[in-house]
Amino acid sequence: MKVLYLIFSHDHQPQVARLAAIIRRLSPGAEIAIHHDPQLARFDKNLLRDDWRVHLVPEPIRGEWGGFSLVEQYLHAFRWSIHHLEFDWVVTLTGLTYPIHPLSGFETMLSTSGNDGFVYHFDAYDPDHWPPGTAETRFHFRYFRLPKFRYWHRVPASLRHGLQRCRVWVNAHQPLIRIIAHPRGLPTKLGVRRLWLPYGDRFRLQGGRQFVNLDTRALRFLLRFVDENPGWTAYMRSSLVPDETFFSSVLASAAHLSIANDVQRFIRWPRNVQHAASCAVITADEIPEVVQSTAPFALKLDSRVDARALDILDERLRPHLQAI
Repeated sequence: MKVLYLIFSHDHQPQVARLAAIIRRLSPGAEIAIHHDPQLARFDKNLLRDDWRVHLVPEPIRGEWGGFSLVEQYLHAFRWSIHHLEFDWVVTLTGLTYPIHPLSGFETMLSTSGNDGFVYHFDAYDPDHWPPGTAETRFHFRYFRLPKFRYWHRVPASLRHGLQRCRVWVNAHQPLIRIIAHPRGLPTKLGVRRLWLPYGDRFRLQGGRQFVNLDTRALRFLLRFVDENPGWTAYMRSSLVPDETFFSSVLASAAHLSIANDVQRFIRWPRNVQHAASCAVITADEIPEVVQSTAPFALKLDSRVDARALDILDERLRPHLQAI
């Protein structure tokens, strides 16, 4: 049984290479591939040794937070992998993920589980997972980019705050449009209420995370579904943050697949923050708690914040590392 560890990254290339290297030493027979977002820089091949046998997915796609391009990155890497590599399972990782246990046990579990996948998912309208109204805002409207006003920073602060209050009022007091201001300098979007939604009792909208662990049966079904249902792609393309819904909805709604509701990751969320949008960095003093998890991987670890955390994990895994 062969696993493909498919890494998605956009920065901090030395740590991505470090992740590939330790996966190779923990799983000498695995396939390893990297899809690196070229927006900041192309991946430096010199960071990868030839004997690590790491593939770089060609023609990588530029991503934008909250946009459909993040889904396209996965679909592109999945299709390339299916056509060029041989594997039984695919496990997707971010560049700031790191193994916390030997991978042999994880790979054995995948092959003997009787499942087609391990994908975390939940009812997108469940307020225990997303704040009330999140699913409606993201998916009940068709969104269009508004032109960026390059001199917004020159507008008097009092006027900017007034316009922001107006946007909040408009969103709260009528049902037909939404005006969404994105963070990170991204364009504001205008949403218009949809007349029809492509899901219901048999195909339910599921929230989740983009991390997936799939056998090739589930992966081929996913790609076939996308090819045969262009309306789903078009719908998600004009929604907000589709990467947190696109894959989990398709896979969890597939009655013929056995999909376990488990992400197989230890994730450190910010403390005392409900519905956090991003996970927190794991520090060295938290490693004893992290390794109590049975999950094979943890995130996020960042050597720019606390390199010692990765060093401690390397030392714990040292007895299981194989020479290459």
